[in-house]
Amino acid sequence: MPPCLILTRPRHESARFAHDARQAGWRGAIVCAPLLRIEPLPVPPHVLAGAGSLVVTSQHAVTALARATRRRDWPIWCVGPRTGQAAQAAGFAQVRVAGGDAVSLRARLIADPPREPVLHLRGNHAAMDIAAELRAQGIEAQAQVVYRQEALALPAEAAARFAQGGDLVLPVFSPRSARLLVAALAPLRPDAAHLHLLAISAAARDAALAGPDNGARGLVWQGVQVAARPDAPAMLAGILALQAALEPLKKPR
Repeated sequence: MPPCLILTRPRHESARFAHDARQAGWRGAIVCAPLLRIEPLPVPPHVLAGAGSLVVTSQHAVTALARATRRRDWPIWCVGPRTGQAAQAAGFAQVRVAGGDAVSLRARLIADPPREPVLHLRGNHAAMDIAAELRAQGIEAQAQVVYRQEALALPAEAAARFAQGGDLVLPVFSPRSARLLVAALAPLRPDAAHLHLLAISAAARDAALAGPDNGARGLVWQGVQVAARPDAPAMLAGILALQAALEPLKKPR
């Protein structure tokens, strides 16, 4: 049986990654099993009015910003290329792009600090408190939560696929999504499945390997890898490499 790709990102991102995976050459089944739902929140006008530069760490933040105001003249710092593309598509002209994760974004901002107050538009869960990191360097900064990431139960289709067994490729795109995945799978004890983790970062990998927060037995991973870069193209390359290694005709006998 060829490997199956299980996608646990929010529904829109899972559908897009599934499409990209097919276009790139993924031949096995794909199951979209969102463990997060994005709920936009209002952006207070007075918060935006005091900002000289904006920082966005996801496309959801760009969407919330574009809905909240017609202004497009802020310099806007984006965590990676895809978020930068979203900002440009929304009409922002002064777009600067970091290397794909909060660490590289923090480094760029500290190396070339904005002169005006910085506003970080973010979700209610974040891998790094960028505003606090900037303030520690003497840069005026604050954060505003503009969307909420709500956890969802594992869909029945995905639970059935885990019970079926075989090689399952599980890309995780953040430490929180890794923790949610482990928490969702631990009660199932999917011992018949061979679980192959592909993490976007070392932090996401470590979150998956830490096991569930409730102290239950952790998952048994057949393989654990970290993408070469913290971005979607590297994750696509990673799943295709796993597919090549796991295809029945290419497995060692």
